[in-house]
Amino acid sequence: MTTVTVGAQALRAMRFERRKNRIADLEWFEALYRVYIAAFLGGGAILFLSGLATDTALTARELNNVITNTPHVVGLITAIIVFLGLRSGANGGPIAVEEAEVRHVLMAPVPHSAVLRHPAIQRLRTFAFAGAVAGGTANQLLSRRVETSDTPLVIWALWGAIAGALMGMLFVISALLVHTLHIPRQAVTAIATVLLTWQTAVTFGDTNIAGPFDAIGSVSMWWDHFHIFDALGVLLIATLAVWSIYLAGNLSLEALSRRSSLVSQLKFAVTLQDIRTVVLLRRQLSQEHMRVKPWAKIPGVLRSDVVVGRGFRSIAHFPARRILRMTLLVITASGALVATFHGTSPAVVIAGLALFVMGLDAVEPLSQEVDQPDRTDALPFERGVLMTKHLIAPAVSMLPFLFIGVAFAWALEPQSSTIGYAFLLGIPALLGGVAGASINSVKGAPDPVGGANIGLALPPEMSGMGSVIRMVWPPAVTTLTCLPVLLLRYNNQNNLPALGDALRSVIGVFFILGLVAGWVRQRDAIHAWFRNASEQAKSNSRSTSSVDTSSESSIEN
Repeated sequence: MTTVTVGAQALRAMRFERRKNRIADLEWFEALYRVYIAAFLGGGAILFLSGLATDTALTARELNNVITNTPHVVGLITAIIVFLGLRSGANGGPIAVEEAEVRHVLMAPVPHSAVLRHPAIQRLRTFAFAGAVAGGTANQLLSRRVETSDTPLVIWALWGAIAGALMGMLFVISALLVHTLHIPRQAVTAIATVLLTWQTAVTFGDTNIAGPFDAIGSVSMWWDHFHIFDALGVLLIATLAVWSIYLAGNLSLEALSRRSSLVSQLKFAVTLQDIRTVVLLRRQLSQEHMRVKPWAKIPGVLRSDVVVGRGFRSIAHFPARRILRMTLLVITASGALVATFHGTSPAVVIAGLALFVMGLDAVEPLSQEVDQPDRTDALPFERGVLMTKHLIAPAVSMLPFLFIGVAFAWALEPQSSTIGYAFLLGIPALLGGVAGASINSVKGAPDPVGGANIGLALPPEMSGMGSVIRMVWPPAVTTLTCLPVLLLRYNNQNNLPALGDALRSVIGVFFILGLVAGWVRQRDAIHAWFRNASEQAKSNSRSTSSVDTSSESSIEN
């Protein structure tokens, strides 16, 4: 028996023992309870919230439009996913194994394929499951608007889940093939651009040519029709999946070593709900670096204030990859708002999340200031004013993306009123993205008056609820600024004057944005006030307790 064979057997035995030890320490009742919570309550919550969205049923014309265009639209989403997967593979992704396996197991006389195929299969399985959940949820939401269909809800969710699983698998497949075949970065960029451009032209152009990923969208529509070519597309994806897993042994050891340490830090940051650190680590994983030369010279009027000028100079050095990501996010948000206007209410949440993620990139100058509290506290300047000034550059930098979002909304709904309402609703929505991201950044700043461990004295139930609220609050604020589109849709469906109510709702959103800016300005003062009030209440409680004790002692005497 050769050394390589013994090493492979030892690796399998080691993994078997690790799995057995992990299962031995597992409380089966607790495991079943987690499955119950995740599957039953999670699925029930999705169905319940979907039932709350009382959207209007699709007309015959709208249904025909959905059946005709869904393959192209879903294909465009798939093209974007493949584009991201190809870029991930060019940057050393998508596999990240433990650092011990990189340093010891991969250096041992064991075939790399025996070590890396298992994590590759796990990665493929994880993305397929996540895509299946997203696709099944989307299709069952669509089924609630098609009253003429006799197809059961389970069948709708099944075809959507299959299409979503294929989309998730394509991300991993494309990344693995690019990484294992060692395709140059320039060639990867060219291939990804051609595929995305082709699918985009098919989606928005008046042509009968099929897109490269239309088959994925057709799979999600199997509740209406079935084509044998779609099944061939599924078979092709399955073949590519097997091939990519077979080539997993060709993954670069240098890339695996770099990603292993970053991913371990990323998991720890996710555990602590530190979104800022997660963003920074994701940029390091994708090898995203700031430009050495700015895109343009900052005018003197924007550099009149030191803080504001520094923010604009930081934004001027954004890499092209980040600008492209922000462009895709604003297009996603614009499309989701148009879908909300046409009756798909849950799409407003997608718009809010996309704008929130976009805002995380825009508020980079503010986040950098928060990351260096020692320098901030050393300045003879009130920190609240400093943080508030850092909101100006991100807010102004959103203006070019506003025009992109308006143009995309007009492409989806080519009417003259679309441009006016898109500007009216788009300005507060984009500023809402900055507001949510600034809340997320500023709430991580250290408290100069202490109290970092104030939550440790709370019961676990209260502490856990507080963590959930702190995590949900920033994207919820961004989603709230997108809600005026619901009022616009209501007035349009009931033939009511829309402009006046839209203006009043936008004014209300600006009031909320003003409250967020005020919170950023007075955050330290608010914390100090609450702490003083708490200490005063405790002091009064101790005084009352001592008085009661003295009274009882005097009565006994």
